[in-house]
Amino acid sequence: MPSAVDRILEWHQNVSSPQLQEKLRRLCDSPFRFYRGTFFLFAADVKRFRASDAGGLIVGDVHAENYGAYRSVTGDIVYDINDFDEATSGAYEWDVLRLTVSLMLASLGEHRFGDTLHAAEAAVRAWLDGLRRWDKYSREQFEHLPEAEEVRELLKESKEESRTEFLKKLVKPGRDDVFHFRDSDGYERIPAAEPAVRRALAGYLSTCLAPKNAVPSRYVLQDVATRQAGTGSMGRHRYALLLDKGLEKKPEYSSLRLVEWKQSLDSALDSARPHAGRRRAEQVFAYTTRCQLFPKRYLGTAQMSGMPMQAREIGANDQRFSPKRFATPARLSKAAAIFGGILARCHLLGANAGAGPRTIPDEIAGYEDRYVNRLLGFTASYAAQVCDEHAELLARRDEVERAWQR
Repeated sequence: MPSAVDRILEWHQNVSSPQLQEKLRRLCDSPFRFYRGTFFLFAADVKRFRASDAGGLIVGDVHAENYGAYRSVTGDIVYDINDFDEATSGAYEWDVLRLTVSLMLASLGEHRFGDTLHAAEAAVRAWLDGLRRWDKYSREQFEHLPEAEEVRELLKESKEESRTEFLKKLVKPGRDDVFHFRDSDGYERIPAAEPAVRRALAGYLSTCLAPKNAVPSRYVLQDVATRQAGTGSMGRHRYALLLDKGLEKKPEYSSLRLVEWKQSLDSALDSARPHAGRRRAEQVFAYTTRCQLFPKRYLGTAQMSGMPMQAREIGANDQRFSPKRFATPARLSKAAAIFGGILARCHLLGANAGAGPRTIPDEIAGYEDRYVNRLLGFTASYAAQVCDEHAELLARRDEVERAWQR
């Protein structure tokens, strides 16, 4: 079987992007960053694992940093899984394993092996507990479940963030009352993309999830930039759109909205190569709205020069748990349990009224510990495998860098 680095080179064989050098740097940064940026490796490996018969709509790339706070279309700050790029149909355990391996790798060097494995178990047990307790819950009932104390604190911190102050760091007024992106590490102006964006903009604005009283059809494009964020999606076409609400008076920071358009690709669980099905963006949109209680503002889709793009707001209130939340084994396990519970809710929402994951507690009744041990055995073994693969990348970094200099 080809090594991890050979598979990385093969996956990116037809990807041509100036972001690949930065992606390489991030992949080399740590085993956790490597794991985040190589979902296609995990996707190929995890498909050999099956511990129950239940399957349905899954998130795919559900790791510890794909949970976060954001402002929803209702105007409220909420906390949920916030990335469905790799969503598809599959075994529910694949999501659980993606999460538990990420918890062990995120804590590498900070906690003892036993403590990280205990946190992984907390996530699995919380997921199973959620499936048992909430199997009869409707979407409306989920909306009234109380948040964990740690989540309430994060939501409070996020609510205090100012959109105006956030935007002042990224954009500035220019001539003719038009705002432009500032030069920064994450954003680079790309005027050449403006014509294609303008052609696709009306279709996006007419269908996106806008907050109450907003009139997106009036929004005016101010500027376009490329955006560097994350690790796994680096190399995709990714744009930041600066929009003004189109009021009669000249644009001000308070009237600006920042939206991201990102190229949609089929899930690596379904495709052995990067591939964009024509309706993939609509599919991701549908999966997101099914699995989130409250979708993000300006969630939508666009067709840019025939390329499917998924869209959402880049908000001042976007926040994740800081590393301090994982500072002690007890905190790590508490956060892991929160992640596991939210994943259970996500799976139940995605299944709608169907059986979905509801059959799992009955299917494993009488041997739940054995079931959990199977998941944890894969988790520990795969975390070690990722560390070995990361070490291989470090040893062959120059080779990859030469291959990606195009």
